[in-house]
Amino acid sequence: MARQNEALNDKGTLGRVKGWFEAAVNSKAYTSWRAEAKTSWDFYDGTQWTGEEVQRLTENGQPAIVINKIAPKIDNLAGSEVAGRTRIVYRSRSGMADEEVAARVLTDLALYVAERSEQALEISNVFRAGLVGRIGWLDIGVEDTAEGVEVFARAEDEFSVVWDPLSRRSDVSDARFVARERWLSLEEAKALFAEKAGALKSLQSDVHGPRGSVPYALAYGARGDEVGYYDPQREVYRVVEVQYRESAKQWRIRLPDGRLVATFDKSRLRIKGAVVEEMVYVPRVRVAYFSGDILLDDRALAYEHNSFTLVPFVYKRQRADGRPYGLVRAAIDPQRELNKRRSKAMHLLNTAQVIADVDAVDDPNVLVKEAARPDGVILKRAGKDLRILRNTDMAVSQVQVMEQAGRDIQDVIGVFDEAIGKQSNATSGVAIQQRQVASSMNQMFAFDTLRLLKKNLGMQVMALVRQFFTQEMVIQITDNLGAGRVIKLNEPVRDATGKQVKGADGRPLVMPDLSAGQFDVVVEEVRDVASARELEASQLEMLVRAGIPVPPDVLVEASGVAGKERILAALQTPITVNQKG
Repeated sequence: MARQNEALNDKGTLGRVKGWFEAAVNSKAYTSWRAEAKTSWDFYDGTQWTGEEVQRLTENGQPAIVINKIAPKIDNLAGSEVAGRTRIVYRSRSGMADEEVAARVLTDLALYVAERSEQALEISNVFRAGLVGRIGWLDIGVEDTAEGVEVFARAEDEFSVVWDPLSRRSDVSDARFVARERWLSLEEAKALFAEKAGALKSLQSDVHGPRGSVPYALAYGARGDEVGYYDPQREVYRVVEVQYRESAKQWRIRLPDGRLVATFDKSRLRIKGAVVEEMVYVPRVRVAYFSGDILLDDRALAYEHNSFTLVPFVYKRQRADGRPYGLVRAAIDPQRELNKRRSKAMHLLNTAQVIADVDAVDDPNVLVKEAARPDGVILKRAGKDLRILRNTDMAVSQVQVMEQAGRDIQDVIGVFDEAIGKQSNATSGVAIQQRQVASSMNQMFAFDTLRLLKKNLGMQVMALVRQFFTQEMVIQITDNLGAGRVIKLNEPVRDATGKQVKGADGRPLVMPDLSAGQFDVVVEEVRDVASARELEASQLEMLVRAGIPVPPDVLVEASGVAGKERILAALQTPITVNQKG
């Protein structure tokens, strides 16, 4: 009976998550976004003519010219993010000394996590994906490595992610689900879903066919590929991960030290001295995996932050259907016009019209060939009419329209030539400065949305650190002299006899206690740094500029100059003065 109920539950879960995924993949908003995003990336990458257009131009002897005005402007905006990177800082709400220490440690750990996972580069990739492909995704989680548990933040391919088409908020916080697909070999699937490996093989059989049991109309994946859940050519399976929300019991308990915590874990109710204040039903994030008609796994999210691990950066969303769009969309039409006008102008300059009597020359083919040459020689019969008309005026008009299209690209993207260092028709310094300021103002919306992404990142990193960094740890970030910041985590508190002290709930006390206290996530508008050593050096530089006397050996030790060992040795060697007398 229990197995029968479990099978019914699995079938219900499979029908729900599979229905969400397939309905979203085939929704008008998602299919329109997918087609537009692919076009946007093509234009950014320089593929701006269709195959049919290139073939037609080739038949007419016309060049398919591409003058990519979009990519430099997107790169300029993406470069502004790199040059002005911000960092995540945690602030204590209470201001108590212990919480202030924990907040500083959390800030150091956020920098440590960013260093280990190349977080700045991943965020930059997500930002550029949002500008071009309209939406970018950052995947946040933990993984086991040879050095222990590590927190990662990676850019996810936006074409492998599907979201709730009914969602309208830019951070997808109102979505019922977020899904992504993976192509796995049978061996990879066995490692993840050992109990379901045999069932996966059924997708290869004639019963299901190469598409699995999914209807033809729903066979398209997130990328729009016309395949189902098994690809016989590559012998891989499409495994779909669906993160969704489901109502669940949550207990809010008062711990012996006075802290109020919320938990889905019923075992925490047995903590010594804990008092249950209330029980409520709240949405809880669960994760399901399926392939075809096979539910591979379904369980509650292992992370206590209870949020989707896929965090989006959305430039803008269309109000009618929630479809994301980026900067490139508005520039596609003027960019296409610019290319076509340039191609037409070149064709007009390279060709000429000939008006002649039928018997004006001996060989008309020679006439056509020589008329097209700038140094052509044409021999005509006396008394016969022969005129060669150059298309210069028509070419000039095409160039003028082309130049207007180039200005239109600047207007719709909002990044003017002055902002990327190009010469323009602005002659005065005031005019140039005004256009540079206008470019900066147009970028504010994108950076404001990026701030939301970083804040969500900071909240999840804090939750993961507090959940998984529970063992006594010493994290040392050093330079080549061994100097730097040493972070001690969960150091046991001992009494005068060396015995470990326990709290009111019976748990050993540790310092700093990252599980205690409430902290605000702040995205500071300061220059980001690549390492803790660079952070210390920049802070020391600020102290020196403020007029605070900093010992020279401290400045040298925090710097990154080569051979600073010799400089420190010279500073520490006492200077002797020879006295003659």
